[in-house]
Amino acid sequence: MAILSFNGRVDIAVERLRNRFPDAQLLEAVGKASAGLIDHPSAIDHLHVVFRRGDTMLLVEETGYGEFGNAVELDVEPPKTSATLAWPIEMDLPDADRLKEQFGYSDPYASVSLRVPLGVTWANASFVFGGNTQCPDVVVDTVTGRVFEGR
Repeated sequence: MAILSFNGRVDIAVERLRNRFPDAQLLEAVGKASAGLIDHPSAIDHLHVVFRRGDTMLLVEETGYGEFGNAVELDVEPPKTSATLAWPIEMDLPDADRLKEQFGYSDPYASVSLRVPLGVTWANASFVFGGNTQCPDVVVDTVTGRVFEGR
């Protein structure tokens, strides 16, 4: 069995949910490492994907590597300011990780979110490397390749 990329795993979740709810809009995909702080994206071993469908938010969680359970309705109202992700995107997680390191950000991380960052003037999907309390989050724009510190 081939190892799925981060985007490949997200693609499975998107396809699964949109087969049932074609109008669902992708908000974010969040990958976490059960090992804690990591240095390589291949250690992201859990993924959940969040969608908006009208006034409802839906969550699809990975039950096994690349396998997803049924969508669960979240008991929160979707944020009005959340930008949706146009899917698919060109850049995958290993490419974003390489860019991050090329720009001097080599601290370990425990999570990666793929989303449109809030409070910025552009609206590109970005990988946000985080989960390390000793350093700021690092954001990699999937369109421009721009790398910067997040909040």
